Amino acid sequence: MHKAKLAQSLVVILLIFVVIAGSIGLSSGMTKEELEYRPLTLSEVTKLFSQKGFKLESVGREGFENTALFGIEPEVFRIHNSEDLVLIYPFSSHGERKKLAGHYWRLDSEMMEMFLPYSQLFQILMAKNMFIVYCPLLDEESFKAMGPAYTSYVQRSKAIAELVLRDLNGGKTLIFRGEGHYWQVEVALNYFNQFYKDDRGVLGYDGWSEESARAKYKGNPSQVESFNYILEGTSGSFGGTQHTLRPDGFANLGRGSGLVNKAEGRYSFSIKWNGQGETFDLEVDPFGMIRLPY
Repeated sequence: MHKAKLAQSLVVILLIFVVIAGSIGLSSGMTKEELEYRPLTLSEVTKLFSQKGFKLESVGREGFENTALFGIEPEVFRIHNSEDLVLIYPFSSHGERKKLAGHYWRLDSEMMEMFLPYSQLFQILMAKNMFIVYCPLLDEESFKAMGPAYTSYVQRSKAIAELVLRDLNGGKTLIFRGEGHYWQVEVALNYFNQFYKDDRGVLGYDGWSEESARAKYKGNPSQVESFNYILEGTSGSFGGTQHTLRPDGFANLGRGSGLVNKAEGRYSFSIKWNGQGETFDLEVDPFGMIRLPY
């Protein structure tokens, strides 16, 4: 009898938890689908930046009169305790922002002319209906010296890119790894896949992916004079020739985009060096662990 009452109490507690969780999820008055598809608000973006340690302070639009994109004026911010700028373009919908991507072919030079006066290292980021331009202030001497100012810039840049990928786009990072008799290769894949609804309620799709590849030679690195490689994915490939390895046997193989955009994707790696060659496949690490340092 006691066990039966205990079981009933547990069921009631579980039901209460489910109801509360459902109420929290729908507290905005929107369904889960609507929350997923709806545009971001400017306050949501700035709040998230602040939560991640990048408090954005509005600096107004004076001096930024020539930075409109397709008639959209940016909201201009400075990151607290720095001179770095963040320009946020709040498009009305995901679809409207996507139209901008279709004009990159002509905006490349236009964007260079528009943003270079504010930063030689400006970074373009996109999140649903938001178009974000990060403008770090780093002079040429600090960049070449690669001292503390450069290290700080790299860390900030990576953190902001990850914030946009993971927190604003719901993106993920997957680690693919493969190994042959002589070489180890690891690929870090950053990607997102998302759906949205336009003003007419028609479902649309947006996606992005980028790979960073790294290799390690298992033998004596000084014996490798040069090597040719190619990394193939389900939707493309990239490769190249390198003439040196680091003393520890590592080599950065560069970046690709769009080769793979999901966990079910596969990579194949081929390499030739010193008259030898090997080919092997890479598989996703179920734990997402990076073993070859980037």
